[in-house]
Amino acid sequence: MIPRHAAIEVEGLEKTFRVPKQHIHTIKERALHPFRRTEYDVYDVLRSVSFDIGTGEFFGIVGRNGSGKSTLLKILASIYAADAGTVRMAGRLAPFIELGVGFNPELTARENVVLNGVMMGLTPKETRAKLDSVIEFAELEEFVDLKLKNYSSGMLVRLAFSVMLQADADVLLIDEVLAVGDEAFQRKCLRRISEQIAAGATLVLVSHDAGSIERVCDRVIVLDGGRVEFDGPTAEALLHYHRLMGTEQGGGESLRPAADHALHVSDVELRDGAGRPSSVFRSRAPLQAIVAVRARRQTEAPILALELRAQDGTQVYRTTHPFELDPDGTAQLAFEIPSLNLLGGDYDLALGAGHRSEAALIERTIRFSVAREPGDEGIVALGGEWRSMPAKRELEP
Repeated sequence: MIPRHAAIEVEGLEKTFRVPKQHIHTIKERALHPFRRTEYDVYDVLRSVSFDIGTGEFFGIVGRNGSGKSTLLKILASIYAADAGTVRMAGRLAPFIELGVGFNPELTARENVVLNGVMMGLTPKETRAKLDSVIEFAELEEFVDLKLKNYSSGMLVRLAFSVMLQADADVLLIDEVLAVGDEAFQRKCLRRISEQIAAGATLVLVSHDAGSIERVCDRVIVLDGGRVEFDGPTAEALLHYHRLMGTEQGGGESLRPAADHALHVSDVELRDGAGRPSSVFRSRAPLQAIVAVRARRQTEAPILALELRAQDGTQVYRTTHPFELDPDGTAQLAFEIPSLNLLGGDYDLALGAGHRSEAALIERTIRFSVAREPGDEGIVALGGEWRSMPAKRELEP
């Protein structure tokens, strides 16, 4: 029996992957070499991993790439079977791992929500009753009847996250999905998760973002080489993690803007053409970015830098704008785009503030999505139109 105070107990967990060195792709190859022994590369992903997680605890898992974080989470979610060791869990589980795997791209969001609800054990009637709240939470009301093949990856994750939140779970397993949407949507997700935890649920979060771990978790384990290298309070765990990664500052500070920068962007909000906060837009629709700036000390000739980046990091646009601070050292500016000439995908709006003798350090990034439209590919919507012309006739001699 699991002790009443423990939601998860892991003891002596082992996991090894064997990858063949030679790949046989055809029956002919197998027939020509029937007795050839297959050689394998062996990867010990998890080695004697043990820990327990208390009921209602905010628990984090960090580690460099290949340390075994995602494998551990998938074993907890029963996606992978462990080679050795035991996992004991109390209560119902909701894994926020590889969200949207069960979605059908040929169906609309409405149809997918009903289908996934039934797969989660709800009746069609119960699922339809939750439909409006799922779509509203994902902020996809305008796109509920759009096929998912026209959704951007960010829109898909938002929808999948909203569907999973409908599960009345005792344990939440989350793998790198708190970076979905803009900051307002992330805060909303965290509030909803906090409500479930306040009701007695337990959170297990895997993330490369030390800032998210620092904001959310009370206790953290650091994995390295498949072993638990540290298990303890968040601040000490992140310091240990940063030492492993070779960064100088712990607690996530190395991922944040320099504290002595004179100006900083304190808040950003995206709004649609009706002035409503949103992070999902249609191509060629209006977008407004409301930016708040605060001065840490007296400064002259402040400027604001704005960059638009595609999902792969390509810089689509950059501009700078001089502005004046109010007497209290703050300023609020609006960057208005009358027609968002971008094609479907996920984009980042990056902002930073500075002055003449100090570069505008990009310190705040907000992500938004543009719905895909059939027939268009690329980044920029040129707004061109096709028209028919009479066939060209050859000139008579």
